[in-house]
Amino acid sequence: MWMSPLKYRKAYILDDLISKIMSGYKKDNFCLYTKEYESSARTDLICYLDIYPVISDDDEEIYPEFVVNNSLELFFYGEQFLDVLRNISVQKENPSMEEFMAGLNFYLENDNFIDL
Repeated sequence: MWMSPLKYRKAYILDDLISKIMSGYKKDNFCLYTKEYESSARTDLICYLDIYPVISDDDEEIYPEFVVNNSLELFFYGEQFLDVLRNISVQKENPSMEEFMAGLNFYLENDNFIDL
């Protein structure tokens, strides 16, 4: 079954986004952004997808226009986000949303993968 790609600049609730990705929805080259700085993942967190920031000649991160115009904050780099989801799904056959949240929060706090 063909899955439509996830969309940039669209609001996703975090648990819905995880469910879509785990069921085969795809997107390359994305970061997750939130309305305010968030130090932890929760199921009802509203996220937006957009491209990675670009590094300027002065080694500064230049964020996409949508991110700047909407005062969004970087929450997760897409590669890291997908790596955490993969790590959890390798450890558990049918991981719960709580296990995904635990894995994301562990990664945010420890820059490492959780052992379930």
